[in-house]
Amino acid sequence: MDRPASRPWIVFAWAVLAVAVVIALTPYLWIVLASFKNRVDLFASIPKWTFTPTLANYPAVFIGKDYWPLAINSLVISTSSTALCIAIGAPAAYVFARMDFPGKEDLFFFFLTTRMAPPISIAVPLFLFFTALGLIDTIYAVVIAHTSFNLSLVVWMMRGFFADIPREIDEAAVMDGRSRLGAFLFIVVPLAAPGLAATAVLCFILSWNEFLYAFILVAFEGRPLTVGIPGLVTPHGTLWGQVAAVAIVATLPIVVFTFIVQRQLVRGLTFGAVKG
Repeated sequence: MDRPASRPWIVFAWAVLAVAVVIALTPYLWIVLASFKNRVDLFASIPKWTFTPTLANYPAVFIGKDYWPLAINSLVISTSSTALCIAIGAPAAYVFARMDFPGKEDLFFFFLTTRMAPPISIAVPLFLFFTALGLIDTIYAVVIAHTSFNLSLVVWMMRGFFADIPREIDEAAVMDGRSRLGAFLFIVVPLAAPGLAATAVLCFILSWNEFLYAFILVAFEGRPLTVGIPGLVTPHGTLWGQVAAVAIVATLPIVVFTFIVQRQLVRGLTFGAVKG
């Protein structure tokens, strides 16, 4: 009896969703179109939605200006820092979720405060630190810097995911003969795989999009794409077509990575939301 009355609301909900999708995707669509436009179409007084496409912007920036190494650097930096964050942060989060020791909450709050600090406040100390170690202008400095500011995010998120897994599961594994480390690696981690996927995606995106530390710590070797984009602003004007081409290529790894782990990602974002 209530179905006919609810149809207008369903139509309204779909209309609102459609408008939201259009608003969200229009800037990305505009960038995609701009990457296939020549300078005449880009600077037309009336924006053009129909035009003769060109592929010249992509080889001009990635081959002519040698931006492919920058894309590879971004991929190596983001993948390495994400792997390090998960490898170090997940065991730490498990300890916070399972163990009781003096000062636990204070130490956990300390981890969170490292994320609260403005990035610019520690940029100069990091520069001096890596200069003293001889790592300045290397890809290793950026990986370590990204790991340092993403680690607290991993510990904070994964503690909640591990806390939602009943203690009885890993306690039963220990009683069956597994060590505490074995129970963590082979029992708890597979159960927390959705949370790990969600956390890894966020770490990867934050590292991939980061600009400040990469700009300060590397000048020539190890530059990621985010640092290379300002190089397309020349005294003769901004090369908007090439900027758009770099932006499109820069989004592809995130889209592919998210698509690969989308099922785990959805489960991770709703992990613990419904309790039996």
